[in-house]
Formats: sequence, C-alpha cells, structure tokens
Amino acid sequence: MKKKITFAIALCMAVCSVAGCSGEKKETQTTTSAEVTETASESAAPGTEASVSETTEEEAPEETVAETVVFDSGDVFITARGFRDCEEYDDEPVLDLNISNKTGQPLTIFVHEASINGWMFDPDTLTVDETGYLNIGGALNVPAENDTNKYSLHIGDYVLQQFGLSEINEIEFSLEVVCGEEGDKTLYGERVTVKNPDASGAEQTYDDSGDVAYDKDGLKVVVKGADYEPDFWGPTVRLYAYNSSDKTLRVRIPKSTLNGEEHMAFGDFEITPGKHVLESVMFENAGSLPPLGTVELTFDIYDYDPTGEGTLLDTSEKFTAEFEPVEVVRSVEGATEEEIAEAKGWWTREGEFTDGNGNSLTLTFLSTSNNLDENVWYANGNFDEKIYWGGNVSVTDAGLEGPMSTVTFSEAGEVNAGENFDVKISEEGDNGILLAYGTEGEYHFTPVPAEDAAAGESSDSAQ
Repeated sequence: MKKKITFAIALCMAVCSVAGCSGEKKETQTTTSAEVTETASESAAPGTEASVSETTEEEAPEETVAETVVFDSGDVFITARGFRDCEEYDDEPVLDLNISNKTGQPLTIFVHEASINGWMFDPDTLTVDETGYLNIGGALNVPAENDTNKYSLHIGDYVLQQFGLSEINEIEFSLEVVCGEEGDKTLYGERVTVKNPDASGAEQTYDDSGDVAYDKDGLKVVVKGADYEPDFWGPTVRLYAYNSSDKTLRVRIPKSTLNGEEHMAFGDFEITPGKHVLESVMFENAGSLPPLGTVELTFDIYDYDPTGEGTLLDTSEKFTAEFEPVEVVRSVEGATEEEIAEAKGWWTREGEFTDGNGNSLTLTFLSTSNNLDENVWYANGNFDEKIYWGGNVSVTDAGLEGPMSTVTFSEAGEVNAGENFDVKISEEGDNGILLAYGTEGEYHFTPVPAEDAAAGESSDSAQ
C-alpha cells in the first residue's frame, strides 16, 4: 500500500512552540495542535476533524473563504480549499491545497496515511504551473519564492471505482514536509480529516467476507480471493483488512509460497485506526506460473513509524489458502490469420527484448477473438532490477506509445508504487526496439534469443 519512498532524515524530535524549516541542522519534527496554538489556527489531533478557520485578508486575495487547516508549523502553513472536478486532468476529483512557504527554502511534501470514506488509498499529487503545465507525481515540490503554482491531491475516478464509491464524504491524511534541497529538516504533521460539505451523508459499508488469515489485537486480515488475469506479475491474492485498534499499523509479508515454492510477496500496507484496506498481493518470479492452487502467507505486524521500520508487534502463524487452479488462456481461436494481422496493425515486433545492461522489455499482443477490434498491446519491463513498469500501449504511425505504471523495490524488499511515465516505442534496425522513457533518454533493445528466453522461464518456475 505504501506508495512513496519516504525521504526520512535522522530522527531528532524537537520540542518547541512553533517550528519552521529555517536552520542548518538536519532534524525531524512533528507538528501538533499544542505547538501551533499561537498561530492562526490549530492542527487537529490524529484521526479527528481538522479545525476550520477563515483566512485573514492578508492570506486571501480578495474574499475570505472557509478553509481546513491541514498543516501549520509557523513557516509552513497549508490549508485545504475543498473538492472539485479537475479541469486540468480529465475532470477527475481532487482536493485543492493552499501552501504558504515562508522558510526561504524549497519544500518537498509527501502524503501519508491517506484514506477516503474509511478506505486507505494512495493519492497522487498534482501541480499546475502558471503556463497550465500539469505535473503528476508522488510529492509536491514547492519553490522557495515566487510560487504561482496550484497544488492538489488527486483522488481519481479509479479510486472511487475500486471501492464502489459514488461520492466523497471525507478524506483523511497526514503530511511530511522536507525542507531544503538537502533535507535540512523534516516536519511531520498530524492526521487531519477534510469533510465534503456537499456529500449526502450516506453510510459507507464494508464487506469483510472471506477466509480470516489474522485476527488479533484489533487487526483483522481476510483473504477474499485471487485474480488470474495473466500479466507480467502473474497471479495475485486479494486481501481485506480492518484496524479497530488505536494504533497505525504496518503489515508486511515476510514469507510466502505458491504451490510449495517460495516466492517473495509484495503486498505491504499501512492502516490507520478505524480504517479499511483492499490490497492485491503480487509474487516475485510468478509471471510464468500456472494460476495459484495452494498459497501460504505469514504476516509481520509493526507499529507504524514514518521515519523508519517501526516496532515489530507480532508475527502471525502461517496461513494457507486453497484456490481452484483456473486456466486462463488468451486465445485468438476462431479468428482468421488475416483478422489477427489486421487487429495487430502494422506493428509486428513482439516478445522479450534486452539491452544487455540489465534492462528488459516485453511486448505482448493481448487481444483475443472476443476483442480483436480493440487492438490491445501490452508493454512491460524493468530498469536496473529496481523499477518495474507496465501498461497498455496503442499503435501509432511511429510505433507504440502509452502511459506506464511503475513499482519500485527497496533494499528491504518493500514494493512501492512509483511515478507514472510515458513510453514511445519504435522499430530500430532489422529486429530491434528503440524505447524513449519519459525524459530520461533512450534505450536500445534487441530480441532475447529463443534459448535464453526458454531458460529464463524454466529458471522462474524452478524458484
């Protein structure tokens, strides 16, 4: 669930009445309601509704509007202006923020512990500059001065669809503010809740049905099923969790097996008090495996600490789930060769490619006889075995192109969703591929020899 790699600086909790980012010493601080009582408004205690105050005439351009204070350290003052459909980004829902930076240093702001209507989720950050350029990322980058940007937290229609939500009742989150280009100081805000005044107030419901894998000290984890859609991750297991304790918890999966074979699982998540989680667990080197069967999972429960690993509270007993091995086959059976060729378009290069430097690319035609008219190509790969990416691409006059979703892996094996980027793929030479990756440059790929690809598949299945 953890979406962003937290740039945590060495922990040095400082107790002071109002703390800004100025100063040379690197340290961390947590803003609390007690620390900001002398400022314009107070931050809320964790898990409570944030105080709402009217901005003064100095803070508002012409008219005063009710804003929810979400962070206040004196030199850094952040308010939520409200929800809207973002015209700069496909009219998807966002929460607009006002950010006042009086530190004299640039800020990098991360979002933690986010939930919507009780469901934990990972909001993207949106920044629109004065030219209308939209930047989507994992953090808000606030300049030291002359700041004319507009800032938002992107909720997205896909988030509402994932949880079956028809409206936004409230959003809860905390902020981490890193001061200076070198991280001279890091400030941690408390969790605050921003309510939607236009919501109907309909009660949110949660489905906790399934096989209970863990139920202790207020944390309940349920295995709800498995997904067999073949992609570069292979099979995934769906989890539901509910935290009725008064602690924010981090859940990790240190051990897992698929059909008796060990495979590292990627499905860590954080969950705040009173909140719910839906998480899909992915497995390393499982792309070539048949769909599941027997899955064994062990859970480590930590007391969440945004600055580090946290304290290990418990390790679960091994949980075993049995799934019916459903064979999923992408077939063009029933379609003629001419229909398949027409569906693929002019692009014909597919399979596995490598650049010889540890980077890989796989191109797959995913259309079946049921959706040949959709022309579905899928591109995925990895960079330096640290960034894995994938997404659907469309055939253009120049080649293939489309937006990619990414995940990164920490040294501890944590999987974190990375920033999205666009790829442009074109032919190079007799059988090669030229890939342009965002603004990072170009990669030159050649086909993986058939014997090497077969050996790789055998190695994966043996792990």
